[in-house]
Amino acid sequence: GIIQKIVDSQKVKNVACYGLRLSHLQSEEVHWLHLDMGVSNVREKFELAHPPEEWKYELRIRYLPKGFLNQFTEDKPTLNFFYQQVKNDYMLEIADQVDQEIALKLGCLEIRRSYGEMRGNALEKKSNYEVLEKDVGLRRFFPKSLLDSVKAKTLRKLIQQTFRQFANLNREESILKFFEILSPVYRFDKECFKCALGSSWIISVELAIGPEEGISYLTDKGANPTHLADFNQVQTIQYSNSEDKDRKGMLQLKIAGAPEPLTVTAPSLTIAENMADLIDGYCRLVNGATQSFIIRPQKGKEIIQQFQSLFYRLANNEKQGVRSHTVSVSETDDYAEIIDEEDTYTMPSTRDYEIQRERIELGRCIGEGQFGDVHQGIYMSPENPAMAVAIKTCKNCTSDSVREKFLQEALTMRQFDHPHIVKLIGVITENPVWIIMELCTLGELRSFLQVRKYSLDLASLILYAYQLSTALAYLESKRFVHRDIAARNVLVSATDCVKLGDFGLSRYMEDSTYYKASKGKLPIKWMAPESINFRRFTSASDVWMFGVCMWEILMHGVKPFQGVKNNDVIGRIENGERLPMPPNCPPTLYSLMTKCWAYDPSRRPRFTELKAQLSTILEEEKLQQEERMRMESRRQVTVSWDSGGSDEAPPKPSRPGYPSPRSSEGFYPSPQHMVQPNHYQVSGYPGSHGIPAMAGSIYPGQASLLDQADSWNHRPQEISAWQPNMEDSGTLDIRGMGQVLPTHLMEERLIRQQQEMEEDQRWLEKEERFLKPDVRLSRSSIDREDGGLQGPAGNQHIYQPVGKPDHAAPPKKPPRPGAPGHLGSLASLNSPVDSYNEGVKIQPQEISPPPTANLDRSNDKVYENVTGLVKAVIEMSSKIQPAPPEEYVPMVKEVGLALRTLLATVDESLPVLPASTHREVRKA
Repeated sequence: GIIQKIVDSQKVKNVACYGLRLSHLQSEEVHWLHLDMGVSNVREKFELAHPPEEWKYELRIRYLPKGFLNQFTEDKPTLNFFYQQVKNDYMLEIADQVDQEIALKLGCLEIRRSYGEMRGNALEKKSNYEVLEKDVGLRRFFPKSLLDSVKAKTLRKLIQQTFRQFANLNREESILKFFEILSPVYRFDKECFKCALGSSWIISVELAIGPEEGISYLTDKGANPTHLADFNQVQTIQYSNSEDKDRKGMLQLKIAGAPEPLTVTAPSLTIAENMADLIDGYCRLVNGATQSFIIRPQKGKEIIQQFQSLFYRLANNEKQGVRSHTVSVSETDDYAEIIDEEDTYTMPSTRDYEIQRERIELGRCIGEGQFGDVHQGIYMSPENPAMAVAIKTCKNCTSDSVREKFLQEALTMRQFDHPHIVKLIGVITENPVWIIMELCTLGELRSFLQVRKYSLDLASLILYAYQLSTALAYLESKRFVHRDIAARNVLVSATDCVKLGDFGLSRYMEDSTYYKASKGKLPIKWMAPESINFRRFTSASDVWMFGVCMWEILMHGVKPFQGVKNNDVIGRIENGERLPMPPNCPPTLYSLMTKCWAYDPSRRPRFTELKAQLSTILEEEKLQQEERMRMESRRQVTVSWDSGGSDEAPPKPSRPGYPSPRSSEGFYPSPQHMVQPNHYQVSGYPGSHGIPAMAGSIYPGQASLLDQADSWNHRPQEISAWQPNMEDSGTLDIRGMGQVLPTHLMEERLIRQQQEMEEDQRWLEKEERFLKPDVRLSRSSIDREDGGLQGPAGNQHIYQPVGKPDHAAPPKKPPRPGAPGHLGSLASLNSPVDSYNEGVKIQPQEISPPPTANLDRSNDKVYENVTGLVKAVIEMSSKIQPAPPEEYVPMVKEVGLALRTLLATVDESLPVLPASTHREVRKA
């Protein structure tokens, strides 16, 4: 039958419970359409009496089995459909009459059921309650009498308190609790009719028909019902007009075992007919029969196919309809089911984009989508006979509804023209349905980032984020919400160009500021909290998703909330948890991400602002990248000068008290190793014949050593004279030294030298432990006060002369950069013997910190946040040792929040500072 055809798509089990009701909108006249009625009967009987637009067709659950709630829990579509029906009847008929406490409970249960993903304490947040109050509307949940009689502040507290009672209920439990609270005040499981028993001797009664009462009547409201018959006792049903002038309706039931039929007089034939349909439906349900128990004088011709078409169209236009609620998905899938009661799809007009299938050559599969696979192909167009394209196919487009949903993406895409949005080329609307788009040869962004993780620089990643922001700002200007902004839905056209794609979830917002999601899978881990809780999608929720997408890009394709179940994501967001700062991410960029993740949608930036800020961050990163490249280039040039073009290892420093291993073996260092290169030395005097003095000489010779070192560091054009060919017929020629060594001897000595260097390193580490930590000299203090160790250029030579000192002592520890250190008396350093080896005692001066500048800190937010951060760190340090492990996270979280506040304050303060100071502030 017609009802069977309608509910088959939802896999409904209790089909016998459903009926069709026809209501006249102006006169409120109601007719129940019997199973045996055909389309011609309906049109002849009703649509000729009133225009078709004045009639309303409704699919309803009318016939309830005993223990119907237990049966409906096994049939989820029927349970949800029945709940919607009862809830709507309650709001229309008796909501304004019930007690305030009951109205509050029923309204909160509907909130709990509608937003099952919402946390139990979500309404405690002001922004969530305002979404419920302003965007959704409290009138959807509570009767007008309650909203008008209670002050807004009091009502908010009452709703929050009542909602806490049902915070832990799931959707099904909320429905059952709703029925439990409502049933004492509203009997939704039975229908009552004002009528009279008998035909001549009439008794006015209220006839009650339901699964528990069977067929019963009540004479008074407070009286117990009197049972007349059970449904399994009814044998036949007849109805007709009475013969009196009032033309009342007569209903006759033949009851098994009764001597005469049970006669009921109704106020009109329509009511008698509706009662007959109700009893007949219960009789068929109880007896499991398909044949009607009504005896008619005539039966209209059945035209099932036409009837199905008519009511299928009308039923789809109704807000009430059977809706599927459960789809099995993994807890950690990118997409999860979010249920809704409404479904609106419009068949796109695609005549201008229609392409002949013969012009398309389908190639290999390059990806999978929500509706089908994506293939590479060739489009042979008149303009381009071999255009490479991407072809999106549909898996299950046999039904019109799936086909319409699939083509909805093409309808959306054809309205866009932007360099960073994938362009639509055409569609093929005949089965199998295809959407032809431009081909982005480098594939989806997430895979691209993973493959090229080590070759992409930070500027490229920020460039991708900036290009996406321009595309989303364009969508925002056209009042579109994308709803699925993620790295997997961004395509890479070139290494410096990405494009936003996959508009399967995109919707136009029309005149409203938000779009309400229809049923289907949605990307929970990318979604804003209001989208998860209330299924509300706006440009602000797209901003949240864009922030997550930026995080994905900076993390090189890592998915957000890895290992977290979809159901647990909203809890973490409600508790203030956000995605961590990616490695190497500029603080300004992460601060921008955190602004996108503001819980209150009104506090998130718009895409036009994001585009401008990302442009600034990108330019700064490019400048820093150029500066780093210049520094690297200078460093490489300096290294090449220092090495003198030789690959020979540098000499070992002489160990005090021991002869030099090279001098003891008759091996002389090459000229570039005679001195330690020093970039801070100034050009001095050349040594005799261009060859520096040997390391055994005392200070006069040392001066020439220093001068020659400068000639190596600052006159690279003279280095070529000291770059001999190291390999010449298996021998090593040390020019200027007068020796030729065989290669194998050189290899042995190099190996031995390496071993000695390792021994020296171990010795240094051992002796270093005996040095006092406060005896440290800075290069700056020595250069400033030491005259005896300086050559003509005024620089200290760091090598010690080879010779036997008076006593052995550990070598001097290198100065700590920036550490203040002063010599008590440097007079002894002017002697021709190393003062350190002489055992001079260095008396460090007491260091006092410089005085703090006397500044006004009254309105210094940065200073206050720095102080707050220091306090948080000190407090954590003092508490973390005795604290149990479970308290570590709150402590670290407090420090993190203080740091985040500080970074945000710095970002806000930067614009008022001179541009020249920005880099120093970021370094600090």
